[in-house]
Amino acid sequence: MQQFRLDGQVALVTGAAGGLGAAQVRALLAAGARVLATDMAGEGLERTFAGDLQAGAALRLAQLDVTRDADLAATVDSCVQNDGSLDILVNNAGISRPGPVLDYDSGDFALTIEVNFRSVFRLSQLAGRAMAAQGKGGSIVNIASIGGMVVDGPTSSAYDGSKAAVIQITKNFAVELAEHGIRVNAVAPGYIRTEMTQRYLTDAAYMTNLMANKIPLKRVGEPSEIAGAVVFLASPAASYVTGHTLNVDGGWVIW
Repeated sequence: MQQFRLDGQVALVTGAAGGLGAAQVRALLAAGARVLATDMAGEGLERTFAGDLQAGAALRLAQLDVTRDADLAATVDSCVQNDGSLDILVNNAGISRPGPVLDYDSGDFALTIEVNFRSVFRLSQLAGRAMAAQGKGGSIVNIASIGGMVVDGPTSSAYDGSKAAVIQITKNFAVELAEHGIRVNAVAPGYIRTEMTQRYLTDAAYMTNLMANKIPLKRVGEPSEIAGAVVFLASPAASYVTGHTLNVDGGWVIW
C-alpha cells in the first residue's frame, strides 16, 4: 500500500468545512500528508476540525474567500512559507444555486462561475507556479461533477456549465503543466450525502425515481467515497494519470 502514501507532502484543500471537504482532509491526513484546510467559514473550520487538532493532526486551518485573488495568492504563499512546500492542491470549494434558465438571476450566475470555475483556474495557476518553482512536480485534483457531463437536474444550467468548464480546464492544465511534472485530474461526484444535496435527498418521490432510473448501484454516495478517489489521484499510485476525470457516481453516466 506504500504507493498510496503521501508522507512528507503538503496539501491545500478548499471548501474544507463541509462534508466533502472534511472527508478529503481527513483522508489526506491518514495517508500521511500535512494539510492546510481552508474555507470561507472560519468558525465552521474550527468546529469541524477541533477534535483533529486536539489529537495532534498535522493540520493547519485558514479562512479563505476563493473569490478574492489576493486571498488565493496569500494562501499559496502561506503554504509554501509556513509548511515548506505545496505538493497537492484540492479545488473542492463550490456552490449550487439552482433556478430555471429563463428567469435565472444574474447575481447567482456570476457567483456560480466565480466560485466553481474562476477560482479553480486562478488557484490552480498560482499553485502550478509554486509547484513548478519547487521543481519536484505535484498534483492538482479538481472536484467537478457529473453535471459537467450530463444534465443532472432541470434547473442546474449554471452549475452544470461551471462544472463542464472545470472538466475542460483539467485537460488543458494537464497538458501545460506536464513539463513540470505536475499532474492535473478531476473527480466527478454523482449524488453524495452532503448539505448541498440535502434538499433532494429528503424528497422521497424524487429519490425513488432517481434510484430507479439514474443510479445502477441504487444508493447515494458518501463523502468518504469521494475522498478515496482524491487520495488515489494525489498519490504515486496515479503517477501515470493526468488530464482524467474520474466519475464517482454509482454508475449514473453509463445508465
